[in-house]
Amino acid sequence: MSGIYIHIPFCKTKCSYCDFYSVANAAIMDDFIRALLLEIELRKDELPNEKVSSIYFGGGTPSQLSTSNINRILQKLHSVFSVSHDCELTLEANPDDLNDAYLNELKQTSVNRLSIGIQSFDDSILKMMRRRHNALEGINSVKKSFDAGFENISIDLIYGIDGMSDQYWEKQIVEATSLPVLHLSAYHLGIEEGTLLYRKLKDGQIQKIDEKSSFVQYKILIETARKFGFEQYEISNFAKDNKISRHNSSYWNRTPYLGFGPSAHSLIGNTRIINPPNVKEYIKAFNILKPVFETDVLSETDIINETIMLGLRTVKGVNLTDFLNNFGPNEYNFLLVKTGKLNPDYYKIASDYLSLTPAGMFVSDSIISILFK
Repeated sequence: MSGIYIHIPFCKTKCSYCDFYSVANAAIMDDFIRALLLEIELRKDELPNEKVSSIYFGGGTPSQLSTSNINRILQKLHSVFSVSHDCELTLEANPDDLNDAYLNELKQTSVNRLSIGIQSFDDSILKMMRRRHNALEGINSVKKSFDAGFENISIDLIYGIDGMSDQYWEKQIVEATSLPVLHLSAYHLGIEEGTLLYRKLKDGQIQKIDEKSSFVQYKILIETARKFGFEQYEISNFAKDNKISRHNSSYWNRTPYLGFGPSAHSLIGNTRIINPPNVKEYIKAFNILKPVFETDVLSETDIINETIMLGLRTVKGVNLTDFLNNFGPNEYNFLLVKTGKLNPDYYKIASDYLSLTPAGMFVSDSIISILFK
């Protein structure tokens, strides 16, 4: 099984925390769609003998696509790849795009999963993030989507926000789990260089919350989500009724996938392929059928490190038997020796899996760097 990711680089406005590649230039949408269809056609032989089990429209704001363009893209994918009959087909969407007319049209496509960017149920926080919707619109977008027939709905939330109390964060999770959703992604607010929030941080207009407070909110997230039937399966992801995202899982399992569109990544065998993050150059390159990709052939060390990093993002962890079989006894013993030097509160080894505790997951970046070869 394999996956396909499609990056739609258009947004009406840029959120204050966002460092993903996007542009506010819908005037070139038609040119982009033509280039995208050309890319799919040109790369049709890169997944030989692979069934596609997941198609994911990310961005940017994929709900900026008309349903006719969504259908054009899906028809092209079905014409050149072997797409499974039960393919999970996700569209990321902003709440303000999900009006009744759009949802009814979208239900006529083969999209069967929505990932809605709620981020918060607090109007002041939404304003700080420069989101285009308010709290009520966010709630109604989920309810309208469910009423339109979308039963597999995921929503995003953000925590670790200066001034948001622990009690208020718990209230946000309770609000989220009361909605007809089967998946929850919750991320700590990141303040990345180049974003509006980064400039505000440098100017002293906002502050980061301290690590202790952040961890308290992370524990509240895990415990409250579980209380309402959402089991954690990855650092930031929770599923109800086992509705784990195939798209997410394909990344962590190193499943082959193709990424189309500017800034999209692909993994085929041990080769990563990266599309440059420039939509105008992307359009120009495919119009003359001379695409430019960055290619990175992974070494064994790269693959070992990636196996550790991706495995430890999941609640299940790294399968130690597979690690031994794939990389040999020397690498296996080296990993165990390094693990033994970690704070024992951060990890556990059980049923042949090395995994992180909640405390370990919260500081996973530093732990993973220690375990890297």
